[in-house]
Amino acid sequence: MEQGKLILKRHILVANKLLAVMSGLNRQTKQNGIYTYEKHNLGIGDAFLSIKWTASLMKQLLTYASKCTSDGTITLISEQEMACTMGCSVRTIQNNNILLANAGIIQWDRLWGGYIEVSLCNYLEDFLDLHTKESSQEKAEDFQEDEYYSKGGYTSITDEVMYLLLGIRSVNVLRLALRALYTYEKDVNVKKETEALLSYSEIKHILPRYIGYKRAIRQLADKLSSIFKIELFEKEDCIKTFMEEKNMKKSILEKVKDGFILSCGLIGSRDSKKQKTIEKAYAEHLFTRFQSFFQSFGRYEIDKKHIHNLALEFGTDMLEKALQRIQHDLHAFTLQGYEAAMTIVREIEADVAAYVQKIARGYYQAKISA
Repeated sequence: MEQGKLILKRHILVANKLLAVMSGLNRQTKQNGIYTYEKHNLGIGDAFLSIKWTASLMKQLLTYASKCTSDGTITLISEQEMACTMGCSVRTIQNNNILLANAGIIQWDRLWGGYIEVSLCNYLEDFLDLHTKESSQEKAEDFQEDEYYSKGGYTSITDEVMYLLLGIRSVNVLRLALRALYTYEKDVNVKKETEALLSYSEIKHILPRYIGYKRAIRQLADKLSSIFKIELFEKEDCIKTFMEEKNMKKSILEKVKDGFILSCGLIGSRDSKKQKTIEKAYAEHLFTRFQSFFQSFGRYEIDKKHIHNLALEFGTDMLEKALQRIQHDLHAFTLQGYEAAMTIVREIEADVAAYVQKIARGYYQAKISA
């Protein structure tokens, strides 16, 4: 029997400074006559700078970010399932844990057999880039409290994209993918540009020198077509497209001068930010419809926050299947007798969110294992 993969959160938040340091810090420190260093601008801690980021280390940290609770803890995780999800050996998982723990990035402990518990150190500051507000007035998107600010922000990644990232074997393809996600968040979601653009200089200066030439970059980009809508513009096409056909802004003038631009776009369900808005609204609709059905059995209360959390954890397709399953079970048990149906009704009335979560998790596990 094939070992199953891990169930990841539907939407995973990762600090942009982590995407930057794992992709490789930009060695092109002088831009427009001004020296700028990503490690200072993004506030990257020494622990993360001291790591030599192999593909397995990057994927392991992304996996932990995809499994942890809001305080950065994972109470139970299987090393074998991690290895299956990441495409590596259990020994690699164990060695990486020792390295990350020695650097002060995680704490972990063995529970029994191949199961461990993990805690991400300084989770809010280092993994989400959220800090207690002092002078800054910037507020993080998914956190309603006013006491946090973010220096470099974070990127929301769908489980669909995360599984594809965890399936990448080449460390340089993974570096380029993480840099493209960071650029998409910065250019499209923050600056409201129509597309994320990476120039030759930007790509060349995050990759090892032995691979920083255009033909190699083109080959790396081709391997990202399962995640991004990729377009590559070179030489005359680059100049003509961005200076004549598109409404080019001054901010990308330097990129065009390179004569080599990579356009990376997230479309459909792969765009986490847009998808979350759609999923939240549809989840509310699903619960409104379910409540109309359930009122003939009893009454429950659930606020929008819990509805949104269910949608963001599992996706609306799994949520809809779970609610349909509950309706089917109530019909079936009603035929068997009043008391049989009331057992389910009482559970739903006590905590409808927990009951739906239990059903949805089963469907989600089946989807991942298929």
